[in-house]
Amino acid sequence: MPTTPEPRPRSDREAELIAAAAAGELSPAEAEEYAALVAADPGAAAEAEEMRTLLARLDEVPVPWAEPVPSPELAARVLAIPETEREAAPTESGRRSRLVRWLPAAAAAVVLLLVGGVAGAVFGGRDEQPPQGPPGTLGALEPIAFEDEPDGVDIEASLVAHTWGTETVLDMDGWTEGASYQVLLVGSDGAVEDSGTFLGSQVPIVCRMNAALLREQVDVVEIRDDDGRVVARSDVPAVSS
Repeated sequence: MPTTPEPRPRSDREAELIAAAAAGELSPAEAEEYAALVAADPGAAAEAEEMRTLLARLDEVPVPWAEPVPSPELAARVLAIPETEREAAPTESGRRSRLVRWLPAAAAAVVLLLVGGVAGAVFGGRDEQPPQGPPGTLGALEPIAFEDEPDGVDIEASLVAHTWGTETVLDMDGWTEGASYQVLLVGSDGAVEDSGTFLGSQVPIVCRMNAALLREQVDVVEIRDDDGRVVARSDVPAVSS
């Protein structure tokens, strides 16, 4: 009886193109390169379609939320890394590299989640939901809006309340490449807490910053330039007592 031949091993570049096609992230130049790959090897298109189908199934599977708590050893190792390296924005090649590594793992996760007993064993309960609630709810993602963004700058931001302070989650684009910016939390008493810095980049900046100021004490989130000028500001909702 004839057997189906095993798929040939993929080069890193081929795997990258297939993963990007599955995720819909091909640039125009990469689309041409991918088309040439498919013309030479139709199996590449089948692999991309299989990944695309599996990724679509992820949306159908409820995944519980759990805020990770690092071990003391891991926390010490992270704190030993220079701050600029911890907060550096990912490059496009870094994003794509993670995408290539993540897609096969996502496919495996779909298989596990669709096997009823394994899903319960791996994730605990299906009824768990991300923390939700009014401003100040521990672990909940609280969207905030910035006023007077500089021309060409787009900011999507959220706050997360923790027992040890407040986390600022930023997804930004359009900042001047190479320029330095500082994120500050201003308390109800006027005290200012430094939450971190970032450099403008040609690629989108996604970062999470932390300040030792409890969410109920935060009145304003500011972004300042190198000269200390406030270039973006968000007056955040008060936390009900």
